[in-house]
Amino acid sequence: MPDTSAEPSRSRPQGPAGEQTALIVVDMQNSYFEFPELAAEQERVLAAVNELLAAARDGGRPVVLVRTEHARDRSTWTLNMLEDDQGFAFPCTEQARLLTDLQTEGCDTLEIVKTRDSAFHGTSLAEDLRQRGVGRVLLCGISTHSCVAQTAINAFAHQFHAAVAVDAVASEDPDLSTALLRFLEKEMRQPMLDQSAAVAALRGDGPTSAASDDAASH
Repeated sequence: MPDTSAEPSRSRPQGPAGEQTALIVVDMQNSYFEFPELAAEQERVLAAVNELLAAARDGGRPVVLVRTEHARDRSTWTLNMLEDDQGFAFPCTEQARLLTDLQTEGCDTLEIVKTRDSAFHGTSLAEDLRQRGVGRVLLCGISTHSCVAQTAINAFAHQFHAAVAVDAVASEDPDLSTALLRFLEKEMRQPMLDQSAAVAALRGDGPTSAASDDAASH
């Protein structure tokens, strides 16, 4: 049998580095709120996310600000984008920028720029979290059924405990959103936290395992 003792550690699954909890804010940027369904939810979601940001600041929790950005030369485009011949969120455009009313002042922030639904795909997110002693992540933002769910699934794959702040997410497809949240809760064992539980988890006042009874409605 071949000797695998010299294989680099990155080829093996790694466990979380610690018990710190990080808040991951997914795609709270201008481009996605161009969808009418999400535009209708912008005020509600923004208020909820800002409350979580304040709780993270108060609790000394790291905050990951995730944005989607694509190159104009099509090199980062997904298959669907290539088939539709339509790109978006190009660098230095309004579409690519975070919402101006996102209240990140005073937070310990890290920015991750992604080109796929998952914030872990092709980025340094897993390594950055481990370097900060993070073992648990709380997700909020948009869209629930795509970027939030895929990031949660990849968090599981990278050995991070994840939970979703269900009052601080939104989707333009409620049926898919309901299905994906149920999948995360049942198959990934990822708690669905209502706003009060999510705030308490970030401030260190409560367990991250408290689940929301109305998670499927988001």
